[in-house]
Amino acid sequence: MNAKTLTCKVAGVGAWGANFENWHDLQALLCGQPLPDKPQKGPKPAIIPANERRRAPLPVRLAVESSWQAVQHAQVEPASLTNVFVSGLGDTDLTDYMCKVLASENKELSPTKFHNSVHNAAAGYWTISTNTMTAANSVAGYQESVSLALFEAMVQCEAEGVPMLVTFYDAPVSEVLKPLLENTHAFAFSLVLFPSVSDHGMAISATIREAIAPEWPTLSAQSDYLQSLYTSNPCARVLSLAEMLMQQNAKHDAITMPLSEQTTISFERVQP
Repeated sequence: MNAKTLTCKVAGVGAWGANFENWHDLQALLCGQPLPDKPQKGPKPAIIPANERRRAPLPVRLAVESSWQAVQHAQVEPASLTNVFVSGLGDTDLTDYMCKVLASENKELSPTKFHNSVHNAAAGYWTISTNTMTAANSVAGYQESVSLALFEAMVQCEAEGVPMLVTFYDAPVSEVLKPLLENTHAFAFSLVLFPSVSDHGMAISATIREAIAPEWPTLSAQSDYLQSLYTSNPCARVLSLAEMLMQQNAKHDAITMPLSEQTTISFERVQP
């Protein structure tokens, strides 16, 4: 298979986790700064109206918070962006709730919880809160969620010549699924991507190649928290790309991720 290369520019970044509330804080942790004394409980994205925010589940609030940060960082109108949202696990608390109710004698689901249970709930809250009428794809790929969403966003950015928002988010899994899925961390990360012809942003390329049983790159950060986050939260696999994007981190100007069982996607910073 001939290598296929895509190019775009990273113009904005957003991030949220229990021990960081923005991209600046996450970079500090990746560089070895100690964890804060007290972790955060959950984001409260101001862009969601108060009544809706109170009803929004954690995965939605994670996605919207980091998306809003990335849009502000890029200094663009959210309605100008085409969107890709990805969660490797979905909302397991709501899945657990619905299965329990439907297996009971009552079988009467909460309308609000049913409304929030769809996989594109985060995309819906985002587009409604920002009056966005552009396309919003919701992707899921479990352990390959990050690479699939990046591929989707970069293909659209280059082929359509449109700016993109791509958001990765996963919340801690419900108790009943912890033995299977293990994740206990909340995480969200967002990128605003511009077409390569733009004058703004850091240029990166993505190249698709054949590979046999590809593996995820090793995270350089030595923090036990970040290592646990990276290995257990499917969408936190984007941390390997985050390390590459850090301007001062010249050691990581290229990374390779698995895209499928037989293909990889390699990202590289394009020198100006």
